[in-house]
This record gives sequence, C-alpha cells and structure tokens, in this order.
Amino acid sequence: MRCLGILAVALGVAVGGGASAQQRYDGVKIKVLSTNSAYDLELKKFPHEFTEKTGAEVQFDLFGYAPTVQKVSVELLTRSDSYDVVYLGSEEFGRYASGDILEPLDNYIDMKSADVQDFIAPVLRLYNKDGKQLAFPHFAATQLLYYRADLFEKAGIKQPPQTWEEFRNDCDLLRKADIQCTALRGQPDTGENIWFWGQVLYGFGGKYFANEPADLTPTVNSPAAVEALKWYTDVMTNFTVPGSISATFDDVVIAMQQGRIAMTVEGAPTAGRILDPKLSKVVGKLGFALPPGGVSGRFPPFAGQAYVIPAASENKAAAAAFLQWATSKDLMKRISLDSTFVAITRTSLWDDPEIRAKHDYDYGHGSFAATYAETLRGAPEWYYPRIPEFKEIGDRLGRALQEAVVRSKSPEAALDDAQGDAVEIVKRAGYLK
Repeated sequence: MRCLGILAVALGVAVGGGASAQQRYDGVKIKVLSTNSAYDLELKKFPHEFTEKTGAEVQFDLFGYAPTVQKVSVELLTRSDSYDVVYLGSEEFGRYASGDILEPLDNYIDMKSADVQDFIAPVLRLYNKDGKQLAFPHFAATQLLYYRADLFEKAGIKQPPQTWEEFRNDCDLLRKADIQCTALRGQPDTGENIWFWGQVLYGFGGKYFANEPADLTPTVNSPAAVEALKWYTDVMTNFTVPGSISATFDDVVIAMQQGRIAMTVEGAPTAGRILDPKLSKVVGKLGFALPPGGVSGRFPPFAGQAYVIPAASENKAAAAAFLQWATSKDLMKRISLDSTFVAITRTSLWDDPEIRAKHDYDYGHGSFAATYAETLRGAPEWYYPRIPEFKEIGDRLGRALQEAVVRSKSPEAALDDAQGDAVEIVKRAGYLK
C-alpha cells in the first residue's frame, strides 16, 4: 500500500476552472494511468503547474488504447491502489459504476459550481450513476462523414450520401471511376467495429435489446440486424482498402490523411490528425457532413472519455483536485490551441473565436465545427447500452461482424451464434431466467 506520507495543509489555492481546492498536498505523488491520446500527451507537458498550485507531484503512465483498457480493468477490478487517476471510456463505464469501485467526485467537489456546469451536459451525464458524478470528461466524441469533394465530382456524385444505401451506391460509382471508396473500422471490439456499426444497426431499425432497460432480451439476430450486417459485409468486402478487416481507427485515419480513400465515417476528434499540416495530403480537399442514416433515422455514435478516481486510491482529495485542473476550461483551451485535439467537452469553448479559428476546417464543403456541434446535439446518449455486461456482449458481437466479413460464417449464422452467447451473458447476470 502506498502511503500518503503527509497531511494536506489548507492554503486556499485554486487549481483552475471553477471550484477551488482550498488545500495543498505537499509530498503527495498522484499516479495517472491513461492513453497516449493528443489530450494526455499535451497534459503531460504541464504537471509542474499543478505542482506549483497544490504541492502534489504527478506521474503519467500512458499507453495505446487497447493496453490501457486492459490495464484499467486489472487495476479497478482488483481494487489496486497503484493509481490515483485512471482513464475510462464511456463504453466501459457500466462495468465499474457499481460496487464501490469508483470514488464519487461529489465527496470532494461542489457539483453546483459554474465550472462543472460548463461541461457539455450529455457527456457529463454519461458518467453519472444514481445522482453521483463519478468522472469528469475530457473527450467528447461522435462520428462525421469525411469526403473528398474533388473525387466525388470526378465520379459524378453531387452530394454526400444521406443513407447507408446511398453510401454503398456511391462506393460503386467511385469504383467505376477507378477511385478507392473507403476504409472502415474492422477490429472486433466494442470500441472499434461496434462503435461504428451500432449506427448502421439503429439506422436499419435494429437494436441490441428488446426494450432496454425493462426487457434485456438480446435482439442482435433480428431481421434488421441481419440486414445491417449484410450492408457492412458488402462494403467491407468490396469497397474498402486492403487490411480493413482488422483496421482500427488509427488505420482509418491514416488512410484518409494520406489521400488513399474518397470518404469514410470516422470519429470527429480525429479531424485534427487527418488534417495535420505536417502529415496530411488532404488539407483543403475535405468536406464534412452528418453520418448517413436509414429507415429509422440517423444515429451518430456518441461516446466520452474521462478521468476517474479508483476507490482504492489513498490520495482521493488530491486526485479530485487534479481532475478539476486537468479538465478545466483554461487548460483545455490551451491544449486544443497547441495540438490537434478537438474533442472539447466544455460548452463555452465551442464558441471561442480562437478555437473556431484553428479548428473550423471549412474548405467550402461544410464547416467541420458546425457539423461536429450538430452531431453532438443529435447523437443519442443511449448509443451504448448502460448495463455492465454490454462490453462483453459488444466484443462478442464484434467478432460476429468479423466472421461475416471473412466469410467464415454467413451474416445470419454469425448473428445467431452471437445471440446465443448474448442470452447466456444476460442470464448469468440475472436479467433473464
């Protein structure tokens, strides 16, 4: 067990953005486990400022997305006190929101403070359980349609696709013009191919459960789900770049950034990387639009990333002060202006002239900032079901998608098998008899 080693001494020092910490934590070392995302990499440059304000030192351990998720799972489920702050994606939140695994921030921070109210409300609510705030989000994500207006014109496409069927038909037109259509996420994981495919499922009229939360009977092999998987299999098989079967969001971003594809539906926060002037071949060529929809409507993916405090931490008060500082409006603005980070969770910053000037990316085919803001308004908070077991179900369904794409199973068989496993998972959890 790591020891605090020293008592916090009250000095009334603000740690940034809203409520004041009112304490110093001299001699405390806060250990942070997170991803090597743009936000974390920039945040890692400023811990000396937090130390100057509070006395607490900060140590960052940053890894890729998949290793971070695995390490966070071990730390939280074993009730380890090795870290005081850890990353948590909203797709994983249900696994840890119960059972006293996470420390409520309400115990240390005034949730009625103006600074907290500046968070985008739906993103903040993603991390609220039974009225308790368990995290502060530093990353708000939806997906956009990115498209090359010049290549669309060459292929005779007059506007970005409004439906998934139009997307597929446009891919056919692009192929006839000898233009590579797309790259999409193929890696079987709740945070990879399922984060993309969920909007296709909803658009075709499908859903994961019969009537969440009242009836958690899985419905992942419904006729609508089968049609959604047939669409995905068709596009992945016939219109994506080689390697898409196992592509992560990084692979999709690089394909768009390097001008290898005409369009994709990918995370809005990746725009900064796609248009990085040091690496990008598509600066000035992109258009931005809402993701396509289907007969049931348009359902842009919605997800958050946040910092939480493990209940086992021995430095909870100092960790709470760190969360306030790390997600404060002023620091988030600096990080966004100094990097490619655009997944801003502060309402006030979306209208900030400096932020707009750097990240609008309007090349005459749709404003990035306006489109991003519109998807945030329309993206469903329930995009990921909130039950703790959804991660397990989502990962299993992700494998079913890949099985259909590689043709080891038909779409019907792949989803039938996933349905059987999903039923067993919810029965084991006690949702069904």
